[in-house]
Amino acid sequence: MRTRTATLSLVLGAMALSALTACNGGASDPPGSGGESGASDGTSIEATATGSAGTKPSTASSKPSSPTPSAVDIRSIDLANTTWLYSFRGLELPSEVKLVNGEATINPGEFSSTYKLGEMVYGDVDGDGDDDAVARIDGQTPEGSRGFWYIWIAEVSGAVQLKYPIAETGRCATLVELPVITEGAINLTEYHRIPGLDDEIPCSDPGTGLKKRTITVISDNTGSEADSGAETWPVQTAPVVAWGGICPGPKYPDSAPGLVDLWASPSKTAQVAATAGQEGVIFEQIDFPLVAREGWNLVGFRVFGVESDLGGKDMACAWAVK
Repeated sequence: MRTRTATLSLVLGAMALSALTACNGGASDPPGSGGESGASDGTSIEATATGSAGTKPSTASSKPSSPTPSAVDIRSIDLANTTWLYSFRGLELPSEVKLVNGEATINPGEFSSTYKLGEMVYGDVDGDGDDDAVARIDGQTPEGSRGFWYIWIAEVSGAVQLKYPIAETGRCATLVELPVITEGAINLTEYHRIPGLDDEIPCSDPGTGLKKRTITVISDNTGSEADSGAETWPVQTAPVVAWGGICPGPKYPDSAPGLVDLWASPSKTAQVAATAGQEGVIFEQIDFPLVAREGWNLVGFRVFGVESDLGGKDMACAWAVK
């Protein structure tokens, strides 16, 4: 009898202790001790593994980042069998010329025009790590024979030709040596005919007007036409910052004294070529469609005190706000 009573007392005591524990929250460990239930803040092991806020996501739930698309291999583009842009005088709106095996003939007959792929060099023109191309296309039209050097940029979608030629050859006594491409730049060496000084030189010989320039390309959309998106511009970085395309030439033999703010491309985010505070002169240029930009004028300029290959006598071009 005594044994049964003692056993009953033990059972009743255990039940009372269990009820008391349930009323106090059910955890026998103090807050923050991290008992067998896992995280001390109540986060379950499953929630931690699936990457809840403030926790490390599991390897299984993370996605690998997509690789950056690479530009096309410019050497895989057959420029001898593709469509080019050719601008008569390098300043008219360009027309399309489809080369086949490096040649093309438009309007066969007495007034036909023929085109032929010239020399070509490869290298990183824009400094993005991918090779680009600088190539010449020669045109024989009823108006004369002219060759122009164009830039082809390697992009993910393919090779894109800049519509602005950077140098011209074929005119009397005008010679352009094979361009040399260094990282992010094109180095040009040109020989131009100097009126008066080179009048006795045959057209088959190069003129004495040595001119060396360094050109790169930049892209932005602040100077682009409406709805045209970003545009790529050739810009000159040496011997002075200037426009990297072909200059139309002075409209008048005389210059206007004084400079205004000038940029290397028709964009105020471009490199500054000159400022109104500098001493120099401006040459109004002949109007041509290729360099007609709304709100901008392409002008010739010369900054006094800046020497160049022609002793500071040669003219560069840059963009002024109208």
